[in-house]
Amino acid sequence: MTTTAWIIIIVVVLVVAAVVAWLVTKQRENKQHEHAEHLRQEAHEHAAAIPQEQDNAREAEAKAEIARLEAERAAREANEAKIAATQQEAVHEDRLRTADQMDPRVDTRTDDHDSTGTTDIETGRDTDISRTDDPGTTTGSTHRA
Repeated sequence: MTTTAWIIIIVVVLVVAAVVAWLVTKQRENKQHEHAEHLRQEAHEHAAAIPQEQDNAREAEAKAEIARLEAERAAREANEAKIAATQQEAVHEDRLRTADQMDPRVDTRTDDHDSTGTTDIETGRDTDISRTDDPGTTTGSTHRA
């Protein structure tokens, strides 16, 4: 073989290698393009669900706000019930004290007198319920008998 034949063979091999490299590069670019298009298609499909998810989030926030308001209302009602119970207890104690004061058999002047029928010997204290202008409202105080 002559030098010219070798040069032609080398040039042909180089051209074939270049064409193969170019084809491999094009094939890789096509695969990347197809993959990118597939990802875009998936993104568009998921984008359709975004408004529904946003609606779900807004609905959950609204339910949470309603629950918070209901909890606040329940706390207010519980506090009002507690106040009403305390007022009823005071009215009850006031009625017992009035009954004791009216009963000639009960000595309300002694240090150990308690309108509930018990005596607090340890502290020696007696509960005094004083009425205000409003018959439904009472104030309680503790004094040394």
